[in-house]
Amino acid sequence: MLRTPSDSESRPKSSTLFNSADADLIVQSSDNVHFHLHKNNLQYTTGGFPPADISHDEDLKETVRLTESSVTLELLFQFVYPRQFPPLRGLDLDSLLLLAEAAEKYQVFAACITCVYQLRDFEQEHPKRILEFAAKHDYRELIEDVQPILADTPLKELADILPDRVYKNWYRASPLVSQSFFKEEHLKKIARNTFSYKF
Repeated sequence: MLRTPSDSESRPKSSTLFNSADADLIVQSSDNVHFHLHKNNLQYTTGGFPPADISHDEDLKETVRLTESSVTLELLFQFVYPRQFPPLRGLDLDSLLLLAEAAEKYQVFAACITCVYQLRDFEQEHPKRILEFAAKHDYRELIEDVQPILADTPLKELADILPDRVYKNWYRASPLVSQSFFKEEHLKKIARNTFSYKF
């Protein structure tokens, strides 16, 4: 016998933070949580939300389904209302990157800059992941931050991370990276000369 989900299992839950009765837009997360939002807030604080095909009829409350989880969206939507922003310091890198990617996707600018600032806390421990995000979204200051940390990393390890436009200028932009590149080539030359030298 097939088990059918009960009403309580299939019925979406509502966010405790975003459940205003006068909201004119419902956003549904990937894990079936509803966020009752105001289109005006989204219109004036984001560049990519709500979608252009959403009705502006005040009598209609439309539902938009997003691919992000309720945890990510609950953080993200706190940046579109006039309130204190949520603290991000307690987030692990994976959670912070999910939020940062959602902020970029929907152009929630306050969240974008806050996430970039917070990502700096992970530069020493996870420089390649920070570089990957920074290169993808063209955050040049963040790229410059991790260049010295990755100075001794072989360029072939960064080839898949860096877009062409960044890869071409990678060691030109920072003296430390230039030194690393030439140091790598110099050590190879020394090694070749050492093994070929006849006593």
